[in-house]
Amino acid sequence: MMKNLLHIFNYIQKYHDDNLDILYLTLEFLLIARNANVSNALIVQKHKTRALEDFKGFLESLELEVVEFHPSLNYKKILKSLQNLTIKTHSLAEFIQIITMQKTILKLYEYATPIEINTLVCAILEIKNGESVYNPCCGLGSWLLHLNTYSKDCVFYGLDINPKLIRIAKALALLLEFKFCTLNVGNVFSETFVPTEKYDKVFCYPPLLQHLNIKAPKESQLAPYNKTALEVPFIDYSLMRFEKKAVFIARTALLSKGAGERLCKHLLDSNLLECVIELPDNISPYKAESYSLLVISNTNQRCLLIDARNFYLKEGKYNKLINLENILDLYFSKQATQYSYLLDYAKIKETNIRPSAYSHHSNAQISLETLLECAYRGSRIASKNDSGLISCYDFGIKDFNPYGFSDSFCDSTLKANSAQLNLLKIKPFDVLFSMRGVIPKIAIIGKEAEDKIVLPNAGILVLRFKDSKIAKAMYFYFSSKDGQEILKKFYLNHNERVGEKEIKVLQIPSSCLESKFLEQCNTNFIQLCKHGENIAKHTKNVKTLLGF
Repeated sequence: MMKNLLHIFNYIQKYHDDNLDILYLTLEFLLIARNANVSNALIVQKHKTRALEDFKGFLESLELEVVEFHPSLNYKKILKSLQNLTIKTHSLAEFIQIITMQKTILKLYEYATPIEINTLVCAILEIKNGESVYNPCCGLGSWLLHLNTYSKDCVFYGLDINPKLIRIAKALALLLEFKFCTLNVGNVFSETFVPTEKYDKVFCYPPLLQHLNIKAPKESQLAPYNKTALEVPFIDYSLMRFEKKAVFIARTALLSKGAGERLCKHLLDSNLLECVIELPDNISPYKAESYSLLVISNTNQRCLLIDARNFYLKEGKYNKLINLENILDLYFSKQATQYSYLLDYAKIKETNIRPSAYSHHSNAQISLETLLECAYRGSRIASKNDSGLISCYDFGIKDFNPYGFSDSFCDSTLKANSAQLNLLKIKPFDVLFSMRGVIPKIAIIGKEAEDKIVLPNAGILVLRFKDSKIAKAMYFYFSSKDGQEILKKFYLNHNERVGEKEIKVLQIPSSCLESKFLEQCNTNFIQLCKHGENIAKHTKNVKTLLGF
């Protein structure tokens, strides 16, 4: 579907100059194609004038403004290409993303929000059926494509000053079959500052308009507005309209001392600030500034600060926000990690609510070497044909148990008895890494190895920790999302090959040594082992059933 839409958009572009009109015409044809009777009637209609009247009449029946297409445009060709096409929300969202965020030459990027941000905001707001949702400065309605996934039955109110954007948003709402959707052309600041009607949830991505020069109403807690804090008037007006939760996109510079100082103080004094998520740079076209999400709700005593600056993947000239599930896990769990800091209001500086400014609270680093007794790599030991041979076990990456202790040693072999065997053999609670890969495979050795000589193959790193409790905690940590992210970056920085010298200097959060962290990891490790045993049991049963 997405390819069809791009093809149609490019075809219409040959006859029209205004890209907003081209997008709207594309959506018009989609709406007509969805009604098979109207679409087929237009295709078989021999009189073009009559066909154009029918085209106009159908759109007017939907209460849509009609943009007439160029007389030379082959409308039958477009409708035939759309016959039997199922409109899928994710394809429509991908199409909007491409023409707004990727095809920057079209200059539509000012009117939409990156697909990942829309997804994140929808999840954070937790919109329920029947709740009212207000989206001032809604642009062309790209947020509707993601709101549709979470709650099509909410009561949506969108407002934008540009009539061309509102008509596109209306067409999208019809395609998505929103039941309660009101979209109006209007100026946010033409409404009264203290509204009679409020909304359960609010999302606002304020435009950065230098020429507004808005004066704050006398009732405002943020008066007077700073001329360089361009988002503040929009945030101020929107704060008066939410009941339960609101999310704002704002420049990160606004969250520290300077233009946004009054905003920071007001949000804290009013117990409104629930969470700040600092986003990666360069995730929107031609946006040189850094941006953050402000999550607003009532009666907060603490604020969660999430530093997501490194959660990105480079795509062409721009960065794509990734690890959305990680961010949402941090937000909903409200836990302190290496990327998040849950602070009492009293510990937050009123002049700075930027997450990266608080990274020293939990992001102090220690080298892995401080926790190790030793680290070494496996190697091949040649078997000699003499009387001194003893039984050993070769242990390779294929023997790694993905969840919990690795305690199955099957590859028995004979090796020459030597001091090297005792130096290389692995012991219970040793943690093993593969030396190569983007993210290493990990294992922890069980007690079954205690009375055996188990030798790690070449390509395996053996980490022997000073304490079994630390070993289990580190195994669990490096298997977790946070640990995997650290290992991924570390291995990539070392060209995907790490030896014992490199692994010793791996930096991990100093919080990994805190007793609370170690206790939690050990508790989680026990649960992981239980789940691992169940998985192994079910896997064995499945293989038996299939005759393996």
